[in-house]
Amino acid sequence: MLKKQILDQLEAAIEAVQRDLAGQVTELAARSTTVSLSAEEKTEYEHIVRLNNLLSLLQFEAEEYWAPRVAS
Repeated sequence: MLKKQILDQLEAAIEAVQRDLAGQVTELAARSTTVSLSAEEKTEYEHIVRLNNLLSLLQFEAEEYWAPRVAS
């Protein structure tokens, strides 16, 4: 079903981005608790966290939108 394929592709794309960001997030998070981040690192960390939040919201919204349509 096309709708299911779209949802699967969206979820795969979101997971790929989150996976790619995971290492950098882990590193910056660990460093932020032991040393001060530079202004550039702090900005990068904030952008990554914001992007991750947006991706999670997008994934949730997509699941909410497609779930009734895939089930029917």
